[in-house]
Amino acid sequence: TLSTAGASTTMTIAAGTACDSTNVAMMEVSTISKTTSAWAVGNAQGGLDTGAIANSTWYHFYAIRRPDTATVDVTFSTNATTPTLPANYTQYRRIGSGLTNGSGQWVAFTQDGDLFQLSVPVLETTSATPGTSAVTQTLANVPTGVNVRAIFNASVAQTQLVYFSDLATTDAAPSGTVAPLSALGMVGSGSNFPVTQQTVRTNTSAQIRYRSSVNGQVFIATIGWTDTRGK
Repeated sequence: TLSTAGASTTMTIAAGTACDSTNVAMMEVSTISKTTSAWAVGNAQGGLDTGAIANSTWYHFYAIRRPDTATVDVTFSTNATTPTLPANYTQYRRIGSGLTNGSGQWVAFTQDGDLFQLSVPVLETTSATPGTSAVTQTLANVPTGVNVRAIFNASVAQTQLVYFSDLATTDAAPSGTVAPLSALGMVGSGSNFPVTQQTVRTNTSAQIRYRSSVNGQVFIATIGWTDTRGK
């Protein structure tokens, strides 16, 4: 389990056990904190696999192990599948992801198993006139490089239907009577803005699709994401 206070250069990884990516070795991690400095073995040391920490960037955390000594540590990388490993460390498994803010510090979130929730939800779009064709929407506050299930709140103007979908599926227009129906909206006049919470699988660029029945406002605020982390 990953945790950070937010606006901090430290990420803490709770004690736990995971099998390496080749399903050969069990890696037993003791509670350890890693900073955004270059990787060095041990607690309260740097964890970055290569280069310098970047602002507003997603990083992927890995439990790593060197089989000659059975030492287990943690590193993080912009690479979502293959981190740059320290010398003699050959076994690894991705255990989660974290986003830096504009100052190269971690954005606060909470983790419960595969569920990651932002401490402060973020408004992703306030599109006023999206049209009635499919719109590809990037969610900057869910991880890139991996497929996750984005969790977001959405609101639309009255007398409007919206369908949210995975880009891996076929684009479809929202409807009140035929499949796929709609994920959000209302038919008829009204003064309220319908609101709902949605869960949609992203592509590796953190993108989803939405499509509206009319050229009306669409608001999306990211709450968090579900990440199975290779399970």
